[in-house]
Amino acid sequence: MDTEQLDILVVEDDAAHAEAIRRAFSANGVKVALTLVATLREFRDRAARNPPDLAIMDLNLPDGRAVEVMTSPPENGAFPILLMTSYGNERVAVEAIKSGAIDYIVKSPETFAGMPRTVERALREWRLLVDRKRAEQEIRESEARFHTLSNQFNALLDSLPDRIILHGPGQRVIWANRAATAEMTADEIKADESHCYTVWHKQKVPCDSCPVMKSLQSGEAGIAFVTTVEGKIWELRSIPVKENGLVVSVIEIARDITEHRKLEDQLRQAQKMDAVGRLAGGVAHDFNNMLNVMMGYSELALKRVESDKKTSSYLHGVLDAGRRSADLTRQLLAFSRKQVVEPRILDINQRIADQMNLLGKLIGEDIRVSFVPGFDVGQIMMDPSQVDQILANLMVNARDAIDGTGDITITTSNIALDDAYCRNHPGVLPGEYVRLAVSDNGSGMDAATLEQIFEPFYTTKDKGKGTGLGLATIYGIVKQNNGEIHASSAQGSGTTFVIHLPRLSIVQDNAPAEPGGGIKRGSETVLLVEDDESNLEITRLLLEESGYTVISTTSPFDACTLFEQRSDEIALLLSDVIMPELNGKQLYERISAVRPGLKVLFMSGYTDDVISHRGILSEGTNFIHKPFTITKLAEKVRVVLDEQ
Repeated sequence: MDTEQLDILVVEDDAAHAEAIRRAFSANGVKVALTLVATLREFRDRAARNPPDLAIMDLNLPDGRAVEVMTSPPENGAFPILLMTSYGNERVAVEAIKSGAIDYIVKSPETFAGMPRTVERALREWRLLVDRKRAEQEIRESEARFHTLSNQFNALLDSLPDRIILHGPGQRVIWANRAATAEMTADEIKADESHCYTVWHKQKVPCDSCPVMKSLQSGEAGIAFVTTVEGKIWELRSIPVKENGLVVSVIEIARDITEHRKLEDQLRQAQKMDAVGRLAGGVAHDFNNMLNVMMGYSELALKRVESDKKTSSYLHGVLDAGRRSADLTRQLLAFSRKQVVEPRILDINQRIADQMNLLGKLIGEDIRVSFVPGFDVGQIMMDPSQVDQILANLMVNARDAIDGTGDITITTSNIALDDAYCRNHPGVLPGEYVRLAVSDNGSGMDAATLEQIFEPFYTTKDKGKGTGLGLATIYGIVKQNNGEIHASSAQGSGTTFVIHLPRLSIVQDNAPAEPGGGIKRGSETVLLVEDDESNLEITRLLLEESGYTVISTTSPFDACTLFEQRSDEIALLLSDVIMPELNGKQLYERISAVRPGLKVLFMSGYTDDVISHRGILSEGTNFIHKPFTITKLAEKVRVVLDEQ
């Protein structure tokens, strides 16, 4: 027995019996503090004030029976009760134990003498009982916590859009979250009868390259990509669950990546086309400068050998090749979104209507062209020539898709593109747009062709009948104007191209019409500044051939000096944009400080992004892009000089 003193409460109305118990403890040498009471009332008072370590109680007391104060052990604040009775039988014993007594004894001299051992045994049993009850309570609390966590974990897994499946041996499904079972029947979800390949893939055998099978066999994580018959792409990941180094189950996470793949493909396509665009823009400057020299000298030579038909035909061939090369460069720059443009406020309905006669001649009489303008279609900000370029390329593309007779329809309308639309079309911002659609009832395209139609140099036409830049040019123009283009088609069902261009929020007056008229000569003096000597020389010759007096230099600083010396006679500054000492804008600012109002015409073979970065070409600036012909240069110079 413990060496600490025990507090024992004896409830016995028979003084002789109480004394016998006291003598037994004294004789045994047990450290014990005995408190003797004779009634239930005294027991309740003592137990409430200071609960003992153990109580020894007579069953029958003057004010009641001991079972009246007993509770099922052990409760909070409870202590063991050893029950005594003078006349024992089985019924009384059962009643005592059921009432909560730790033990039951029949009074006798022997049981009184052995009371210390009985108390020791009762306390030992009580402690074991208390420990067991505490353990049971902890288990219940732990189970409750586990149940709560399990419910929370299942709720978390059920809230995920990914399919999460727990597989057992043989790929049997043990558990699956709500996303995995959303489209299944109760019979299909039965864990003891289902396999992943039968439930989700409707197969009798495991899928090829199954990551779950790999994890079950090798114990390593796996990944695979599966395309369903509906065209959905699934990413399947498997994670083995091990016990003592052995795989007991596998967690599979299946994610629908169809939209993700679509966005990746669109991004790769955009990056590829942007790379080609950068390449095109990179060579444009030098290529345009060389073309300018080639075409200029060819034109001048033609004027010298007009009577020599054979030589003239040779030069016409060179000039024609130069023009086609210049057109090719312009198309590449349009595709790369780096061509120099002069945007204006446009009524697209009016622009299309003005072009209908020309488009009809371009298409031919066998194909009927219809224009269905939308009501009150908004204005756009765009270079008019770009609208013409889009229409011409789309009409030619539609014409070539029609075998014999057919129809081409052009429609316009206002449209608002919302967030949902823009999420599926990267690069497009929500807002108000003008919709331009061109439809034909031609041969159409298959899905593989449709994916590549905007790539530069891709063509389905016979060799020599197309460069593969028509649709690429349209793509570049649309993107340069912050718009969007897409096509829908099927073999034998025709094709529709849809273009969305940003709509101006406020209706504005249209810009003045483009200048027209024949080529005019002049006699004014032009200050020509061009850092490339070959281009300086050919431009000087072209101007002189048109009747102008030319003062030329390769140095912007020399140009400032020349202007100070001859400012009264100089009517126009014709300057390259990008030069090593001063750019064209800086040169003009210095010269115009001497004579405000001097007329200026800029020229460049650089791309639009380079010119814009240098801050040269703002809206309304007079500009001519290299390469140019003598006709184009003379007309542009005349227009600038005649401006009021």
